Amino acid sequence: MEKIQHSHVQVQGLKLHVAQIGTGPKVVLFLHGFPEIWYSWRHQMIAVANAGFRAVAFDCRGYGLSDQPPEPEKANFNDLADEVVALLDSLAIDKAFLVGKDFGAFSAFMVAVTHPERVLGVITLGIPFLIPGPLGIQLDLLPKGFYVIRWAEPGRAEADFGRFDVKTVVRNIYILFCRSELQVAGDNEEIMDLVDPSTPLPPWFTEEDLDVYATSYQNSGFRNALQVPYR
Repeated sequence: MEKIQHSHVQVQGLKLHVAQIGTGPKVVLFLHGFPEIWYSWRHQMIAVANAGFRAVAFDCRGYGLSDQPPEPEKANFNDLADEVVALLDSLAIDKAFLVGKDFGAFSAFMVAVTHPERVLGVITLGIPFLIPGPLGIQLDLLPKGFYVIRWAEPGRAEADFGRFDVKTVVRNIYILFCRSELQVAGDNEEIMDLVDPSTPLPPWFTEEDLDVYATSYQNSGFRNALQVPYR
């Protein structure tokens, strides 16, 4: 971890927090999801660097230590795909392998489709090939209390999260999403209500990890994070 180098890179008028390790000729760019940051990829970055690649991860706009966009409510997936290409330009990287998890997978797919000349390959976790848009995920087929639908409603997640401190919100999300059950709230419940406060963190997610995420989200808040991917 101590060998990972950090910097802020100017990309499309915003300062993005970038983490890098390794000096290989080929680059692997890691794209995080929600509620994540560059830190989610720390173990993979070290492994990739040890295998002879240059590993890069960053906090997307509005996340972690990166700047907030001026109008978060207008942000969309196109912004994230454009951001990836602009970051490659800023780092003088011609082509890269893209590794994406959660909404980071959408960014990887979109860059591969719109800028194939910049992509050596795509690896994704948790998301099959989809291009965001009206024909992407059919929300009408999902349970009405499903978290994706609840968080897509402006103001609802903010009110739900606002009942707790940031650290508790992040803790609850990681407890919820490490289970196989769908995150579906009843008519008189919110998503945070699905968590039993006595439930321990999953064994792979330490209190130290929680502190890192909580500190980052105390800096960024959830405003932009809820817009993209959920709205």
